[in-house]
Amino acid sequence: WDKHNGGTIYSIPIGGSLHRQPFTIGGSGSSFIYGYCDANFRKNMTQDEAVEFVKNAVTLAMSRDGSSGGCVRVAIITEDGVERRFFPGNQLPVFYEGENNVF
Repeated sequence: WDKHNGGTIYSIPIGGSLHRQPFTIGGSGSSFIYGYCDANFRKNMTQDEAVEFVKNAVTLAMSRDGSSGGCVRVAIITEDGVERRFFPGNQLPVFYEGENNVF
């Protein structure tokens, strides 16, 4: 967040170029959630909606990727500073019930 552009998202892919985007994802679990993010991202979400979007996306990535952790950490950056939220595994949504589901 800055006083000139407000909240802005940039991605820096391998190679070092800089791209302004509505959202960006990365990491070992990201390939599992492109469809979710494309289908569920909306411009002008409220802060609570955005946190829920991120929490759901990371939870879905973790459910498919053995290298992803067991909790979700969110940093909300606004003109007032940074607010950090922590969601342990037992507070994450369950999208399916399965033998290997640890959520």
